[in-house]
Amino acid sequence: MRVDEVGTLAADDLSPTRIADVRVEVYDRPHPTTPADTMIGSEPIGHLLTECVAVRITTAAGVTGESLSLGGGLGLGHYIAKWLRPFLIGKDLRFLEAIWQGMWSRNRLWFLPQFAIGTVDVALWDAFARTLDLPLWQLLGGYRASLPTYASSMSHPTVAEYVDEALLYQRRNFAGYKLHTTGDVAFDIDCCREVRAAVGPDMALMVDAVGAYSQVEALRVGAVLQELDYHWFEEPLHDWDVHGLKWLADELAVPIAALETNEGSMFSSPELITTRAVDIVRSDVSFKGGVTPVKKTAALAEAFGMNLEVHTNAGNPLLDAANLAVALSIKNTEFYEQLVPEEAFSYPVIGSIDVGEDGRVSAPDGSGLGVRVDWDQVAEFSVGVL
Repeated sequence: MRVDEVGTLAADDLSPTRIADVRVEVYDRPHPTTPADTMIGSEPIGHLLTECVAVRITTAAGVTGESLSLGGGLGLGHYIAKWLRPFLIGKDLRFLEAIWQGMWSRNRLWFLPQFAIGTVDVALWDAFARTLDLPLWQLLGGYRASLPTYASSMSHPTVAEYVDEALLYQRRNFAGYKLHTTGDVAFDIDCCREVRAAVGPDMALMVDAVGAYSQVEALRVGAVLQELDYHWFEEPLHDWDVHGLKWLADELAVPIAALETNEGSMFSSPELITTRAVDIVRSDVSFKGGVTPVKKTAALAEAFGMNLEVHTNAGNPLLDAANLAVALSIKNTEFYEQLVPEEAFSYPVIGSIDVGEDGRVSAPDGSGLGVRVDWDQVAEFSVGVL
């Protein structure tokens, strides 16, 4: 039996697990801050929080599951509406693995982006958990109820801005602070030194270079991070530079974290894991094709004695909730990532993910993701229903 035929129910089946409708609506909302507030390296990322696709999956019994894309706009919406909606109608949510495999098969000859698959897979898991009246993190097999949080910075033009921000979140009991550096090696090293001096030896510090360095530059920065006892060095090179990552992992004691963005979902991770080209695996439900492959990648990393640190989009609470649900269901992860400044990533939804006074984050209350799409907001800024 072809995967497209597995778990397909008759059109007159009123089961709460039969997918009856898939709504795809694209909207473009104003961003609450200026581009300067959301810089990663030399690029603003505000468009990822504004030009979004809202997806709602409805079963024959009226149970819904929802998701929001990270950016993508009309282009991503058309992929979902044209290639995924016809495939999903009639499918049984009890066959989520078969559904994911069917979606993934469309990555090849249909050129379906991993982002489209990830956005829809989150809505599928949300719907399935809601048919069972369970929080998603529990359905996935909860390991813990909360996680410590680290603040994940934007790229700043001055050393003082990094220092002040790190101290702010240290006072708020966050467990760590991650600098998104600029790519200017000398400036970045100054920032890393000054932040460590300011927060002292006990706060976990990380660097995410977003692939900005050459191999030699990355080695130079990594040597300083090693000296300063940084917790990890993230994406010092682009994820596809397997040779360079392996060289850095061999040369440096500071752990190398990578694989957040490379193509191929979970299937491109084993080579870097087995050759120890990375020390920490990164993954994300949006970037890597959904809840399904992130959970599997975490198990693969665990089998090789590695942590999988889950990336969060912080500005898209539905994807954040899905990433958090996976993180709470696995043993081999340390933190929840919160992009800061938080006001730059506010997002109008129903429900929220909140960091407590102790610096820890728990899953939102309620079944499924615990966060819902604000469809009034979607309607206000709608570009079109596809």
